[in-house]
Amino acid sequence: MKKTMIALAALGAMAGAAHAQSSVTLYGLVDVYMGESTTKTQAGTTAKKGMSMSSGGLNGSRWGLRGAEDLGGGLKATFQLEAGFNVDDATPNNAAKSFDRTAKVGLSGGFGTVEFGRQYTRLFNMVDSYDAQGTDSFSSALGAIGGGVMGTSVRWDNSIVYSAPAMGGFSVSAQYAFGENGTPALSAGKSMGLLAGYASGPVSVHAVYESTKAIGGAASMKYTGIGGSYDFGMVKAFGQFLNQKDGVANGVRENAYVLGLSVPMGAGTFNAGFGNERQKTAGVKSGKTSSYGIEYRYDLSKRTTLYAGLSHVKETAVPAGTFTKDQMYGIGMRHKF
Repeated sequence: MKKTMIALAALGAMAGAAHAQSSVTLYGLVDVYMGESTTKTQAGTTAKKGMSMSSGGLNGSRWGLRGAEDLGGGLKATFQLEAGFNVDDATPNNAAKSFDRTAKVGLSGGFGTVEFGRQYTRLFNMVDSYDAQGTDSFSSALGAIGGGVMGTSVRWDNSIVYSAPAMGGFSVSAQYAFGENGTPALSAGKSMGLLAGYASGPVSVHAVYESTKAIGGAASMKYTGIGGSYDFGMVKAFGQFLNQKDGVANGVRENAYVLGLSVPMGAGTFNAGFGNERQKTAGVKSGKTSSYGIEYRYDLSKRTTLYAGLSHVKETAVPAGTFTKDQMYGIGMRHKF
């Protein structure tokens, strides 16, 4: 009986230790704003919705689970599941995906980290890092390049990401996404990306390369870019340059740059940015986009922020000169949990 009690106590201690080495966290944020958007062309105002409520002024509203298990010897198993939703009407961002923002599992250790699933692309990570506004709804970066240079390269399904251990401020990560729509007659598409850079003290700089190939071996879309920031204390400056080639003979080529700054103001921050994109088709200028965005964020606490912002985007066809102007302003609130 005594031995049995000792054995049960030992098992209980082991179970408690195993439980202590594992963790699961529920997290998320709720972001809502009220504002108005207006679209104009050379013919006049074509759309003006009036005041409305929308979700995700600074960040897309979301909830998620993330966790880690200590496997011993410096090895950990990790996972993250994250779903987006619209707080204004309680609908999911993407009804076709249970966890549309992120769904991944991985291992980390002295070798670095390797993760599998639906994940942010290397290109988006760089753009987001060097946008003073953090690619929010008022972002000059997304205004200039969201529908062009960056396209839909925000997340990739079926992807593997390897991140090497940081060494002396240097970091590198690589991503590969399987094409899973092939047939016996057609090869599947695939995507790959590489992000490398240096960050230490006030200086940060990264370069990125991405390539995506369509089903059947069609020409690749290729993206290259470089971005950097410097924190002067009173102001933090940002800048990035991006290029896209669609790989088709006489195809579209796009170049874009984005500049921005962030200025701390007591419990708040003023952010502003300017973006410019130029497009060529078959070597001839075919379009241009310019944008600017400004915003002010005021932190009521570490988790709750009030904000106001304005964005303006102008797209012009070349040489026709026809244009479309989109302008939006809003005030809102974000709460993290």
